[in-house]
Amino acid sequence: MYKTLSLSILSTIFIGCSSTTALKHFDKNEIEAKAMQYTKKADVIVNKEQKVLLWGTYLNNTDIKEFKSKDEVFVTSIYFVEAKSQNVNENGYSFTLNGQKPKSIEELSSNDIKYKNILSKNTWGKYYLVKFNQVKDTYNLTLNLADENSNSAKLDFEK
Repeated sequence: MYKTLSLSILSTIFIGCSSTTALKHFDKNEIEAKAMQYTKKADVIVNKEQKVLLWGTYLNNTDIKEFKSKDEVFVTSIYFVEAKSQNVNENGYSFTLNGQKPKSIEELSSNDIKYKNILSKNTWGKYYLVKFNQVKDTYNLTLNLADENSNSAKLDFEK
């Protein structure tokens, strides 16, 4: 009993004192690692079937000087399952952030130099840089991708 207790205490001390992060063992550069921390995924489900896959990275929280902005800025990746087109507008979807419409939506190339380290490597879908006016008076942000039938995917972020 004393051996087990001693072993447990020693294990706790050595494990508890180790300094490691979730990204320590990944071979990623700083921009990619920071972006990964602020990336979320959601799906549009219709009749128990996955219709759209949405990934979103909230750039404002990454603390990367190239992405500093007064606007709320997201890089998104969208894949429409079994759709002829991967274009967000052609599929009848639109973005909102806490109910407000985007200030701008720009389609990004998968080879875009500025964003190459944060794009999710989704070779099937499309990437968009989506900007919204600054959201004040709240720290909670909900990025919503929805169609005219209210089928939607929501990503929740904190400022």
